[in-house]
Amino acid sequence: MHNDKLFMKLDEILNYISVEIGERLTGSENNKKVEAYAENYFKNQGFEVELQRFSCLDFKRADAELTFQGETIPVKPSYYTTGCDVTGDYVKIETVAELKRSHLTDKIAVLHGELTAEQIMPKSFPFYNPERHQEIVRLLEEKNPAAIVTVVEKDESIFEDGDFAIPSVYVSMDEGEVLLENNGELKLVIDAAREDSHGANVIARLNPEKSRKLVITAHLDTKSGTPGALDNATGIAILLLLSQLIKSEDMDFCLELLLLNGEDYYSIPGQLAYMETYLQKPENILLAINCDGVGLKKGPTAVFSTECDSKTEDLLNQIILDSTGMVFIDPWVQGDHTLFVMKHIPTVAFTSEGIFDILDTVIHTEKDTIELIDHEKVIKAVRVIEEMVKKFKLEVPL
Repeated sequence: MHNDKLFMKLDEILNYISVEIGERLTGSENNKKVEAYAENYFKNQGFEVELQRFSCLDFKRADAELTFQGETIPVKPSYYTTGCDVTGDYVKIETVAELKRSHLTDKIAVLHGELTAEQIMPKSFPFYNPERHQEIVRLLEEKNPAAIVTVVEKDESIFEDGDFAIPSVYVSMDEGEVLLENNGELKLVIDAAREDSHGANVIARLNPEKSRKLVITAHLDTKSGTPGALDNATGIAILLLLSQLIKSEDMDFCLELLLLNGEDYYSIPGQLAYMETYLQKPENILLAINCDGVGLKKGPTAVFSTECDSKTEDLLNQIILDSTGMVFIDPWVQGDHTLFVMKHIPTVAFTSEGIFDILDTVIHTEKDTIELIDHEKVIKAVRVIEEMVKKFKLEVPL
C-alpha cells in the first residue's frame, strides 16, 4: 500500500477515535465503540479476533460545587469518586502526623501540603503502591470524613480509585488558599456516579495456530476529559494500519495485534486479564512491541529495547539507523511494555521523545488533540514496525 493511502486511512482513524469519539474511559460507551471499531477493522483484514472481557466500573463524571461563606470555589470531582451532598465544618490537614491526630467524623477534610504532593496510588494497583500511600488511605478510611477536598499544585486528581469510598474533589492552590487561611463550614455537592460495567481487550491474530508469537500492543482507553490523540489514538491507528500491511505468508509465527484496555484505569483490569491468561508461558513470545504516544510534532520518535538477544538488537539497529527521524532512548517504565519486561520477554517500545516534556501539561488533558500529531511520523513508525515483523522471520530464525 502506498503511503498516500496510509495517510488517508490514518487521518480517518484519528478523526473517528479522537475527534468523533474522544474521551473513552474503560467501561464507557465510547470505550465500547472503539472496541467494536477495532474488532471489525481487524476482521476485515482477515485476522481472527478475540474480545477478552473483564469487569470494571463506568465512571459517570459530572460536576461538583464547593461553597464557603456564600461564595462558590471552583473544584473538580476526583476520578471515580462517589457523589455527595454534605455540609460541615472543615479540618485542614497538611501532614500524616496531623492526620493521625485528627477527628474527622461528620467533617470535611481539607488536605494540602505533603498529603497532596503526589497522586495517591489506588488501593488495588498491583505494581507500585508505596507504604506511605497505603497509610494515608488507611487513616482516611479510619477517620471517615464526610468528604475530602484536596488543594493541589498541579491540575490533577489526587485520588483516582474506584475502591475508595470517600467522596472527594480537587481545587487549585490559588482557589483553595482561602480555605487554608480561614476556618468554618463548607457545603460540597458532587454530582458523579460509578456503575458496574465491562470492557475488553481486542486481540487480533494471524497464524493463530502457531505456538510462538510476536505481539504488538497499544492501549485503547483514555483518562477522563481528554480526547487522547497522542495517548493513545496514534497507537491504535498503528495497529490497525499494520493489519492492512502484514499477511500470514509474511511470517512463520503468530502475529498478535493487542489493544489493551485499562492502561489509564485505576486498577489496569485489561492488562491483568491478559497477564493471567497469556503471559504464563513467556517463552512463547518472541518479541513484544509497544506503541504509546507516537507522532508528536515536537521532537523525534523515540525507541528503546530491552531483554533482546544480539540478533534482534542488530535487526532493530539496522532498521532504526536506516530510518531518519528516530532516536534510541533509555527505557522508561510507564506503559504496557512493562508487562512483558517483567517477564523478561524481548521488548521494544515506541513513543515520542518530546512527550516527556508535556506529561504534566498536555497528556491526560483536553489539550491532547490531533493538532499535536505529525502524520508522517506515525506512518514512519508503521513502516518501521512492518519491516521489523517481516524481517524478523528472515533474520532471526526460530
